[in-house]
Amino acid sequence: MVWLEHARLGRTEVIALAILALTGLAIIANSTPITIVAIVLLIALGALRPVASIVALPAVIGFVYQEIALKNARFSPQETLLATTVAGTGLHMIWRLVTQRSTELVRDFLLQLRARLQLFDVAALALLLIGTLSLFTLALPAYRHESLRVYRWVILEPIIYYALARWYLQSRDVRRLAVISFATGALVVALIGIVDLAAGRGLEVEGVTRISGVYPHPNALALFLERPFVLIAGLATIYRARFRWFWLVGAAIVGAGLLLTFSRGAVLAVGIVIVILLFVGQRKRLAALAAGAGVLLGAALALTASARVDNLFSGGSGSLRLDLWGSAIEMIRDHPIFGIGLDQFLYVYAPRYVKPEAWSERFTSHPHDIILDCWLSLGIMGLVLALAFVVILCVATVRLARKRSVLGLAAAGAMFAGILHGLVDNGYFLPDLALIFWFLTAIIAAEASEKFDLVRQEI
Repeated sequence: MVWLEHARLGRTEVIALAILALTGLAIIANSTPITIVAIVLLIALGALRPVASIVALPAVIGFVYQEIALKNARFSPQETLLATTVAGTGLHMIWRLVTQRSTELVRDFLLQLRARLQLFDVAALALLLIGTLSLFTLALPAYRHESLRVYRWVILEPIIYYALARWYLQSRDVRRLAVISFATGALVVALIGIVDLAAGRGLEVEGVTRISGVYPHPNALALFLERPFVLIAGLATIYRARFRWFWLVGAAIVGAGLLLTFSRGAVLAVGIVIVILLFVGQRKRLAALAAGAGVLLGAALALTASARVDNLFSGGSGSLRLDLWGSAIEMIRDHPIFGIGLDQFLYVYAPRYVKPEAWSERFTSHPHDIILDCWLSLGIMGLVLALAFVVILCVATVRLARKRSVLGLAAAGAMFAGILHGLVDNGYFLPDLALIFWFLTAIIAAEASEKFDLVRQEI
């Protein structure tokens, strides 16, 4: 039976690669006829093997700002692939219901659903409910269209993917494939940014050249890269008698891309989480070395990018954030229960709450703090849910550490890095960040609930 399982896994890999090739073709071709053919084939492959689509999707998250043409409409690769995955999975389920005894299938589904239900799943359902409610309590109903769009991107679609991942990523081998897919996509994104720098492209600001690659801004690239970097670095080092060098090489490349964004918040958040992750993962000497290296790296960045450090609280982004947070708190005082709604910050902030000192940033679309963002976007219930999720995540992380789960603990580290950086930037309410959030949550939930031998921890 073992060889049969490996054969199935092999087919999953091949179909996942075919799915990614078709997605890449649709992006490069930028042609509606080719896109239509690619979509039909993607649905067919998803129907043939739904798990392959779910494994493939994390690889395209970093290309969220690339476009797939469909007549006059444009869609991101992750949204296109999610739609074809849902369609393919639906066809697969219908075929099973038609060819097998439907009553047994439904009964088996309900029993498994009940057995696997976790607090993470309850949190996902709660977010779906609170997010839907927020559409009816907007501070400015005239901008409901913008709120609906972001609702689709950061709540509905990520939770749909989470539900599919929770159902299909049951095997650690399949979860391993999904993580490899995600890491490979991040590696390509980082390499594109590094190549851009070598070719003389980048954003000249405050005495340094910052890379952005496939993202519109270096900060957006940093927000993406920090999560896979922590995940890959954790897989390379924690609970290891020897380093996993293929993961370590990947971490070095993604880490280089992250450093070249010169995002202070990302570098600081990643540094703190990596040291803690190494300490918890029984690499105490390496944690001490990482802490020392972080201090040296901070000093090097201060010397090579002194302008970005000197002006942090002298008219730079630090001062602007303090003014922005003050304005956000004023908004909360005026809208304490329901907030202002998803993607409404720009329309409420500029006309009424922007401070004279922050006039240069009057077109910002979020408060640069995940706590304030949750409260303003989803109301007091959203804030309570966010705090409850952090508690659930902390409990799950302790469980993962006791189990010495390399994959689970590395995924939790990636989550905490995003949350920590989110205290000074966007932590969730972007399409790529939201999908990564629920992808990592699915991995953590599965690892925290699974009973396995320590021998099977290698990845």
